[in-house]
Amino acid sequence: MLHRFQPVSRMFLTLAVALLAGVVLEAEGLKIWAERLELGALRTFSVPVTERWHEFAQRFGAEQPRRLALTLKADWADGLAPSPAAGVAEVADRAAPPAPQAQTADPEAVASSPVATASAVQEAGSPQPVLPGSAPLVLGVPASATQIVLAGDSMMAVGLAPVLRRGLGVNVVKAYRSGTGLARPEVFDWLEQYPKMVAGANPVLVICALGANDGQNVQSGKNVLTFGTPEWDAFYRERLTAYLGLLTRNDHKVLWIGMPLMRSPAFAKKMKHMNALVQDVLKAYPQVSWLDPDPALGYDEAVFAQYKPDARGKMIKLRADDGIHMTDEGAAFLLPGIRTWMQHQLPQPERTVAVSATPGS
Repeated sequence: MLHRFQPVSRMFLTLAVALLAGVVLEAEGLKIWAERLELGALRTFSVPVTERWHEFAQRFGAEQPRRLALTLKADWADGLAPSPAAGVAEVADRAAPPAPQAQTADPEAVASSPVATASAVQEAGSPQPVLPGSAPLVLGVPASATQIVLAGDSMMAVGLAPVLRRGLGVNVVKAYRSGTGLARPEVFDWLEQYPKMVAGANPVLVICALGANDGQNVQSGKNVLTFGTPEWDAFYRERLTAYLGLLTRNDHKVLWIGMPLMRSPAFAKKMKHMNALVQDVLKAYPQVSWLDPDPALGYDEAVFAQYKPDARGKMIKLRADDGIHMTDEGAAFLLPGIRTWMQHQLPQPERTVAVSATPGS
């Protein structure tokens, strides 16, 4: 009689193992889901639980097979994406090392105004992505002696940070943490944590992408401030001003990367409000430049797209399946403008002019 139930037992055991594996492999997705919950009891409970589960998954290497699965999924999705334009041959395997990209000819193309316009930064770079492996930055100081801070939330941690670490060729100080923001100091206080993250470092530049988690109501004393109201804006301005004071101390130059267009219309509207508010605050900081990622991602007409053809007609996946974060390939479209901004801020190698002796001179 027991043999009759063995297939059923095996079935339930298989389902249990599959469920456990799925939960482990989706630890990052669960954490992101919890981070996006509105202020309330469910979010308060879910965030620490999913964060611990994510840490457990990383500790045992579960994120590596997940990333491999996501890569395979992206490759499969490429086959379903719209075909390249007629007459344009699809490039060879994505894994092939990219050809070195030419350096931007004129770093001065970056606007010198306190808040650099999006077009100024974008026009200074190449319209196609510069993938990891491109030529190193040409600086007047050794790359090993150059430290930059990468700051922000998951908008920095996912996509941007991996591309910048590989594509800039300088020492990076990690000052980013997913699921955080300026609006919820009771959850994570950047004014307290940022100095700890950069303690002992001597950075010359800061690149920041922050704000995706801040489009929500906040608790201020006994009052709940509704997102987008004058009271909320005043609260956020105060927090942002204090944070910028930390980023710009010792006259550090900062590049603030705005929030890209989001797939959800409601969320996109919130991020548009955030971008406008941040840009207004940045006007008081001449050492801070603003980078709008939308032109580089091809969102000139404010129409969200998950894919974009590169200069060779290859369909590139710009955004993760959540419609929020950039993929590594999408973030690479921002790299040329970021590299140009860095060259504009850092010392340049001295140029020597050869003078030939002229008879009779």
